[in-house]
Amino acid sequence: MTSVIANLDFVKERNVSAVYKAIVEHGSISRIQIARQCRLAAGSVTRITRQLMDAGLIVEQEQQTSERGRRATSLAPAQGQLQILAARAGRTRLHIGLCDISGKLLAKYSEPLHPHSENEFTEQLLSALKTFLRKQKKQIRCLAGVGITTPGLVNSATGIVTFMPHLSVHNLPLAEHVSNALGIPCYINNFIASMALAEHHFGVTRNVKNSLLVSVHNGVGAGMILDGKLYEGSTLAVGEIGHIQIEPLGARCYCGNFGCLETLVSNSAIEERCHKLLASGVPSTLKARADMTAICKAANKGDKLATDLLKEAAGNLGRAIAMGVNLLRPDKVVLAGEMCQAFDVIHPVIKHCLHTQTVSVNPNLETDVVCSSLYDSPWYGGFTLVRKALLQDGLILKYIH
Repeated sequence: MTSVIANLDFVKERNVSAVYKAIVEHGSISRIQIARQCRLAAGSVTRITRQLMDAGLIVEQEQQTSERGRRATSLAPAQGQLQILAARAGRTRLHIGLCDISGKLLAKYSEPLHPHSENEFTEQLLSALKTFLRKQKKQIRCLAGVGITTPGLVNSATGIVTFMPHLSVHNLPLAEHVSNALGIPCYINNFIASMALAEHHFGVTRNVKNSLLVSVHNGVGAGMILDGKLYEGSTLAVGEIGHIQIEPLGARCYCGNFGCLETLVSNSAIEERCHKLLASGVPSTLKARADMTAICKAANKGDKLATDLLKEAAGNLGRAIAMGVNLLRPDKVVLAGEMCQAFDVIHPVIKHCLHTQTVSVNPNLETDVVCSSLYDSPWYGGFTLVRKALLQDGLILKYIH
């Protein structure tokens, strides 16, 4: 009997999520169209939509003419009713955003983040989230949940952070701490994986079933969408493209290996090489302590040193991406990070690597290489985690109850 009840609850959860997802994604849709799309009986759709209306999540709009000429009432998401809190806790900065269910940013905040322990990290995060909510109290209506992204290894199923590249943590139950402090559900995941999911839902890989997002910033990591779903693996330690060995006799990486991709193409690696070359007297328009943005701008203007640095980095990055393409054969590769500011410089190099280092299956089905459309919106990763829980994982039913 218990298993039967559990199965019925699962079906109910799936059906409510499917109906709400159809309404949110279409923006305006009739009950008949919902029934067809979700493959549900008309009576079931009527019952579910009544629940959603009673909860204030959807509204009826003025009538429209259906395909057969009958008058049909369309349904649309209630504007501003549900809101999502999102945060990205990076290596050096904390970004917080408040969005509505469509992804529209309602408020944002950012502050430096330099914790020395996991306790300091947790305390600053909780303090910043509480302060942000207090300041935005007037425009907050109903928070569905909070999504948090961090660098390192995250168990999204348990909400535990197991590793951070810049901070010593030991099985930090971050989701539990945040949920208890704010009184709302909390979802966490690795930042790059979450951004891959966000691009799949809203960005350049929308409607693309297989994609690979490669982010170059303080480190180098990858997020994979396979068959329309975020791939996390059984151990949740996937996407560590930055630790592919490129130069066996290269510099030592913090992971313990030598010549990892991350030691060659991360922002700090490129900047450090730039500073050494400038100090040795190599001519350039760049200043002594040029950062990645300055290097990209100089390359776009034809500076030889900046161009050579980025092309060398793009060649190493292209080798690693080619390995990923041979393994996964994604439809699109998405590049994210400051390096994309010089996309016209690095793109031909990466494409050449794909042409020469991958198996040619079909010339008409070549893997596209594009820039991320959401990288400059750091809250989108956490937002997508909560939105997915609402539309696919049953959170909407818990809200109704």
